[in-house]
Amino acid sequence: MHANEFCNVSTSQPLGGLEMIEAQFTETVFGKHAHAGFVISVVDAGVMHFSHRGESHNALPRQLSIVAPDELHTGSKGKGDGWRYRALYPSEERMRALNHLLFGSAQTPYFRQSVINDARLSLQMRGLLDKLTHGSEALDVEEHWEMLLVNLLLQESQQSAALTLSKAQSNIEWVRDLLADCYDQKLSLDAVAQQAGISKFHLIKEFKRRYQLTPHQFQIQQRLHHARAQLKHGISAVDVALKCGFHDQSHFSKAFVSAMGISPSAYQQQFFTR
Repeated sequence: MHANEFCNVSTSQPLGGLEMIEAQFTETVFGKHAHAGFVISVVDAGVMHFSHRGESHNALPRQLSIVAPDELHTGSKGKGDGWRYRALYPSEERMRALNHLLFGSAQTPYFRQSVINDARLSLQMRGLLDKLTHGSEALDVEEHWEMLLVNLLLQESQQSAALTLSKAQSNIEWVRDLLADCYDQKLSLDAVAQQAGISKFHLIKEFKRRYQLTPHQFQIQQRLHHARAQLKHGISAVDVALKCGFHDQSHFSKAFVSAMGISPSAYQQQFFTR
């Protein structure tokens, strides 16, 4: 990492192991990457520049940004010397369940804006993060977390009538599930396309249209998701690379740093040096 940069990772037991990050970056540039769950972040200082859904955005202090699972995005400093931010990573399952409770829709929520400039939501987000940092009582933390997510969905999500999936859409979802289940395996595009009953060209085109990633890029993101979990349990980075299907340690480290802005070993140390 560059001078004056840091990336602190922790989890909240009251919130079921919810992952949190507090970080400051000055020169680090995040390449295109995605996450297995949602990313809800707030900028504390500086300007966070990122691309998302084919557009460029600048998140200013106290503004929120939100990225859905498997959505490609980047990250770098905007104007100034860098940016400091905090982020929470709720799972897709958690957001789907709340979406169903509020709107009766089993779909993954879709948020209209990449950057949210709302004083109330910002205050709620920063208040929750402060409570998590200072170890507030579990019930207090859970209540604030629930209300933040509810208000985000009520105010910022785009709801539509549930659509009947076409056969092609169902096939693409089947491929996604296969890649998620077999993240550690070296799958053949030809074999996957044959099993899905669609051409390789159609598979790549439709998969990327829906998830903004090629099938291989999606599989890499799944490997990183499982790698983080294994690193938290103390498994060595070398073994994690092998268990998660990476070609070698170098490939694993490069992909991890590109997605997280921190090396696998430095990420792991966050959980065993407290």
